[in-house]
Amino acid sequence: MAEPSGYQLRIKGSNPAVVHPLEMRTYMIGRGVSGTNSSRPGYLFFTDPTLSAEHAQIYWHDREMTFVLRHLSATNPSLVGHAKVAPGQARGIKAGDSITLGTLELIFERVPVPTQAKTRRPDAPKTVWDHLAGRVRQLHPKNRKAKVTTEDLSVFTRQLSAMLDAGIPIARALHFFSEGISGGDLTEVVESLNHRVNSGSRLSHAMRSFPTVFSDVYVSLVETGEESGQLSVAMQRLADLLEKQVRMHKRIIATITYPLILLCVSVLLVGGFIFGILPMIEPMFTSMKVDLPLPTRILLASRLMMMPVAIVLVLSAIFFWLFQPLIQQFLQKRPALRKKVTKAPLYWPLVGPVIRKVAVARILYSMATMLEAGMTLVQSIARCSRVTGNFWIEEQMGISKTAIIDGETVADAFAASEIFPPQSLQLITIGEETSSLSTMVKYVADMYDEDADMALTNMANMLEPLLMGGMGIIAGFVVISAILPTLELINHL
Repeated sequence: MAEPSGYQLRIKGSNPAVVHPLEMRTYMIGRGVSGTNSSRPGYLFFTDPTLSAEHAQIYWHDREMTFVLRHLSATNPSLVGHAKVAPGQARGIKAGDSITLGTLELIFERVPVPTQAKTRRPDAPKTVWDHLAGRVRQLHPKNRKAKVTTEDLSVFTRQLSAMLDAGIPIARALHFFSEGISGGDLTEVVESLNHRVNSGSRLSHAMRSFPTVFSDVYVSLVETGEESGQLSVAMQRLADLLEKQVRMHKRIIATITYPLILLCVSVLLVGGFIFGILPMIEPMFTSMKVDLPLPTRILLASRLMMMPVAIVLVLSAIFFWLFQPLIQQFLQKRPALRKKVTKAPLYWPLVGPVIRKVAVARILYSMATMLEAGMTLVQSIARCSRVTGNFWIEEQMGISKTAIIDGETVADAFAASEIFPPQSLQLITIGEETSSLSTMVKYVADMYDEDADMALTNMANMLEPLLMGGMGIIAGFVVISAILPTLELINHL
């Protein structure tokens, strides 16, 4: 097992040695006053004149548990060892590798640490208490990460594409948009993008500084649009993609809203009777030595059970929220368990088929959008595999990507995974044979989007009578439990 170690970059040939410890997840490397800058955390500046303002990015890769170098400058490619890293490409770094940026040469090194310390991510909290403190600090608005809804992002993308299509320069378009919105995280993000673009950074590079706002698919499409000179077209396609996701999200919310309201009403009805009315009438019956009917006794017994259950549910929710980072790290270190956890919902009764159809629609529509933007087939599959946020689906798409690299057709590569239904594979085969793959993939995506919409409607139509029947039974039981004691009291008198 490798010795526990930290990471650093050393300027080759420096005497005395000039090193930069890597203590954060992401660093931007560029030209400036040598060293770090407290006002711009996450930046490493060097005086080398061959570097651009934002020449390359080095970031921590969770799955590989090492750092990765991404070349950003449009000038000569970077080198990791003797391997070239072209603009927009990334390559993993191992201990001892030399990194050449312009005329600057750095050595990536591991630094031994005391053996009692455990190997961990550069920015990972040391103890459980560090995790808890970090989660509590997130409650403060100043410590929150920028969070922009998909709907807000789709509006931003659509308006930006319209301004770019009208011939407005990107920096001016960002300035106009930032002035047109008031407050919120989106304002801060757009203002930061505007500042970086005005400083000479490309829009795609600036967006990579906000991974919680701009996904890998989003940034890749912007980058492709910049390289092809069709940024406005790329933004239009992104707007279409985001608007489709927003519509699907609203349909899901609309489907579950009514059943949730019925469920809440049922819980309030039963809870109000058990904890409000029964405690008032029980002493009266006890004092008159009248035996309570069986339904009423069942409700009284359930009152003793419901309170502990409610406490356990609340404490469980708090526990999972506080320890969410630890749970995620636990799953990341155990791919087999993570695969089972993320695969299980796809096979749940009733909701499983809906989740699968939504996932297939999102993957294929993202893939079609990227193919139309000019990305290669392998790049499109690699990017669209992450749009669902499901580890098992990402792994299956990785199998398909490997098959395509080995020379398989798209249909055969997709058949090697367990995601795509046979009907979709037949249509994709036709698209390949007629040289209209992106068009056919988009058609299949629309087809499964409609199927998902129909499945959601059918699920809602099925849940509504079930919940109404259940609510009727519960309401009837409560009414009987309330009336029978009154009748018993009258008979006793």
